[in-house]
Amino acid sequence: MFGFKIYESNNQSGNAYARITYENELILMIDLETLEYQVFNTVYKDLITTDLADEGIFYVPGKVTTDMEALYQVDEFARDNQIVGIKLLVKDSKISVEYQESPRDICEFQAPTNSHLQPIVCLPNELIINVYTNLSSEQFVPDAILE
Repeated sequence: MFGFKIYESNNQSGNAYARITYENELILMIDLETLEYQVFNTVYKDLITTDLADEGIFYVPGKVTTDMEALYQVDEFARDNQIVGIKLLVKDSKISVEYQESPRDICEFQAPTNSHLQPIVCLPNELIINVYTNLSSEQFVPDAILE
């Protein structure tokens, strides 16, 4: 795996982008370097909160993440806005799951990633985060964008 990471790093062209899919539908893309994002015009668009995007915080839907009490105790913004879903964090050009509910919380224990070799897969929540490191900024702007 280490050899593949060196190869990926040497062949990277452009920024790294996180592509977030929920229930097999692309809902959000985030530039991990600049925190610019694109919300896709899907039935889930109203379940995505980007108010704290400049801090690297994004809230997205999750199939089994419904009890938010643990997050509300430590996240005033989520509590005040009654956000229900998964909390993502982009920090140091890597993306991670900060809060979710799943058996044994396996989604939260996955390491932050900026590599297409290490996607974040949260099957109970039907959420998958893939990272693309070979996109130009022109390729980042998709066709069906909401914001």
